[in-house]
Amino acid sequence: MEKNYDIEMDFILEELIKEYENTYKGVNFYAEDVISTTNEKVTEKVKASFALKDWEINILYYTLLIDGYLKMVDPLTISLEGLVFRNNGGYVKKTERTISESKKLETIQNDFKKYSFGLMMFTAIVALGTVISAWFFAIEIYKHYFSIAP
Repeated sequence: MEKNYDIEMDFILEELIKEYENTYKGVNFYAEDVISTTNEKVTEKVKASFALKDWEINILYYTLLIDGYLKMVDPLTISLEGLVFRNNGGYVKKTERTISESKKLETIQNDFKKYSFGLMMFTAIVALGTVISAWFFAIEIYKHYFSIAP
């Protein structure tokens, strides 16, 4: 069974963007409240939405880090590339574009095979015509030189 984590990684990027938007909204009046980090907030939302284990979430974070969409994991910080990538559709759209491009490439390859077969047949016909005309002119030349016998 192959699991695709594109939706989860897009969700992480989206939640990071939302957390940054809400970071300075409102004031915490209670000193007893423990302020949770962005990493903890996003991790809890991902766990609640997708029922992933901690190790899976950590792998998703490091995949986003390697892809360049996170600046660092602790504290969890999104990069400019991550913002642009998420606004362009994220991993889901990237996968759709890849599938679309592979279908286009397959269509082009099939068309190329058809056209190359047609070109090969055309070349064979031209070669056959050249051979026939060469034989015809060879026979005519033979007739011309051997019919003028002294």
